[in-house]
Amino acid sequence: MTANDKMTIPRIAWEDMVDNHGKPKAEGARQFGEALRIIGFAIITGAPFRSDLLDRNYALMGEVFGLGVDRLTQKYTHPEIGHQRGYMPTKTEFGIRCGGDPDDKEVMAFGSYHNVEVPDVPDYRNTAEAYYAACQDVGYTLMHVLSLYLDPQGLERDFLLGLFRDPQGRRIDDSHMRHIRYPGNAKRMACEHTDSNMLTLLPAATRSGLEVQNNRGEWIAAATNKGDLVINAGDMLNFVSGGRILSTMHRVENKNPDPHAFRHSMPFFFHPDHTQELHVLKSCRQEPVDRRMFPYERISGYHLLYELLSTYKMIPEEIKVDEWVASMEHLKHEGF
Repeated sequence: MTANDKMTIPRIAWEDMVDNHGKPKAEGARQFGEALRIIGFAIITGAPFRSDLLDRNYALMGEVFGLGVDRLTQKYTHPEIGHQRGYMPTKTEFGIRCGGDPDDKEVMAFGSYHNVEVPDVPDYRNTAEAYYAACQDVGYTLMHVLSLYLDPQGLERDFLLGLFRDPQGRRIDDSHMRHIRYPGNAKRMACEHTDSNMLTLLPAATRSGLEVQNNRGEWIAAATNKGDLVINAGDMLNFVSGGRILSTMHRVENKNPDPHAFRHSMPFFFHPDHTQELHVLKSCRQEPVDRRMFPYERISGYHLLYELLSTYKMIPEEIKVDEWVASMEHLKHEGF
């Protein structure tokens, strides 16, 4: 990767990273890892997603948001868990780097268990969960690829993959998927931010707008074609890699306002089980550790997510971390 490449988002073919058996290829792993090290983003071509499943998600998403803010707010909002399931109305999530103004977007949120049903759109939940499962498969494979890049000697290669397995070796995660509608006349759709999770998987949205901050501080467009998959590293991956992988600032801007043209987007935030504790990989640890960047030896997934949601004012101030964790555990085991 040359100096000029640092100004753009690299494009990498899935078949160059992964063989027919789902095993990572060394050169492809290096290319993917270097992209995340230098700019924190990569665009994957040829990822194993069914195009009809993507199209169906976007179509049903439009039907659900078409039910109207009042109806969705009344029936499907769950602020007690930081809107981690169901409907989040517009101007709920605050952009702390944009003067504290709220983002202008609506969200339907999904996880790996207990998602909301929308009876008016009968196939909505099943279709969303099918895409969610496809993202899980891709996410696990990408963590395998990154394990080869970050830990080529295999000192702790099982650690990254182990964050997504239970004690019996079964795959498990607490990932979060959003169906997002941005109004067509909003100037700023999403304030600049980093993501808190391991990896974010983002198929091409229905309109352009995603911008990434490069190492010169310039905002560059993440130009995608249908079928492309944008991948970016989050704060958790930045932490476990000892800062080697970048969690890069990004935003959504509206360059061509049109009140009749909504922007629909479908990010999938790949996240370990919330009970897992993270530490810096031995292969990435530098001595002495920079405590300004990494003040903790270990961090809990639950507490990191609570901190994020509180910062964006998505959890009522009166709900403290222990109460919120209890609510999330109740959701996991009992449902709403």
